[in-house]
Amino acid sequence: MKKDTTLKMIALSFVPFIMVLGNSMLIPVFTDIKRELQISQYEVSLMITYFSLPAAMIIPFLGFLSDRIGRKKILVPSLMIYGLGGVVSGSSSVLFHEPYKYILLGRVIQGFGAAGTSPIAMAFVSDLFSQGERSKALGMIEASNGIGKVLSPILGSIIALIAWYMIFFSYSILTIPIAISIGYFIHEPKSIAERKPLKKYFQEIISLIKDKSVSILMCLIVGFVSLFILYGILANLSDIIGQEKNKGLLTRGFIVALPLISMSIVSYWFGGILQKKENMYKLIAILGLIVCAIAIGFIPYVSKYSHKFIILEMIGISVGAILTTLNTFITSCAPAKKRGVITAIYNSFRFLGISFGPIYFNNFNQKPFKIIVLLCVIISIVVLFGVYVQSKEMLEFYGMKKDVE
Repeated sequence: MKKDTTLKMIALSFVPFIMVLGNSMLIPVFTDIKRELQISQYEVSLMITYFSLPAAMIIPFLGFLSDRIGRKKILVPSLMIYGLGGVVSGSSSVLFHEPYKYILLGRVIQGFGAAGTSPIAMAFVSDLFSQGERSKALGMIEASNGIGKVLSPILGSIIALIAWYMIFFSYSILTIPIAISIGYFIHEPKSIAERKPLKKYFQEIISLIKDKSVSILMCLIVGFVSLFILYGILANLSDIIGQEKNKGLLTRGFIVALPLISMSIVSYWFGGILQKKENMYKLIAILGLIVCAIAIGFIPYVSKYSHKFIILEMIGISVGAILTTLNTFITSCAPAKKRGVITAIYNSFRFLGISFGPIYFNNFNQKPFKIIVLLCVIISIVVLFGVYVQSKEMLEFYGMKKDVE
């Protein structure tokens, strides 16, 4: 692989790393935030919802803009807005006696910035690389996302040793060098951005979605469910650990991080091996969903931490495999000039999963009805995904050196 190509991959892979810090750094500090602000578990979970829901709402719009004016013109300002939101939340924590609602305002601003980061970076990767390099690059993107999830709980715990609100300020400090490096060192292909009439543009998008509607819809649903489960389990685990008096802040950070190591490893590994085995994509996604269902089914029957970690490892492995597969499906089902919107809709569903997972998983292990409902949903999705998703149509533009209409 050329040095220039590798540098581009590395620069763009830092974007999802920065984005995932938005939620994952806060999770191990939930107990401290609840104590300092005197709020409930539900209220502290809203810090994730208020970040992720605005992102989910605006992602499709930014995807549309990126198709028309270019990826970089959206990505760099979005990184700056992301950092600004952190400053608002952090400053509010210092300046106001009751800062909770202002922290949520900062989280909303951060969410708007996050909408133009990782989703646009994923489309950007697909524009810059083709065929095997694309799958490898997307594997790096998902691995970076996973590594961010692994390191961010530890990083958040370390920063919170200074003060819990310093986490918010750290977002802007980490974002600036990434924005500068992308702005100056990555040049966008001129053929990607295109100013078509709005009517024609949306007609082409509707036509694409109509032709592959069932396959695309199933990929969107699976993306939602995967992140719904992952972030729900993480928030639930953080709450349980926080109630243990002998678990310090750093210990909590390490415990939350450990189950996610497997996810980052699997994401990168599958990104490499699947580029030569196109017929395996669908099977890997189905197996990942089945493993998730098995792990969730065992939750009511385990009490030891060691057993809980086995379940979390199973979920981490399966989600890592699922997301790498879905990323390739979504970015390879459309030509470059329409890819921004398709990728944006997909990431919107992922953010929706993150938004509602922590709320649904509140006291999850004590409510068997929630477990039964979720298992039924996963089993139904496995059947529908297996029957209706067509790998050939989802990989239509995967093997092309140059995407065409």
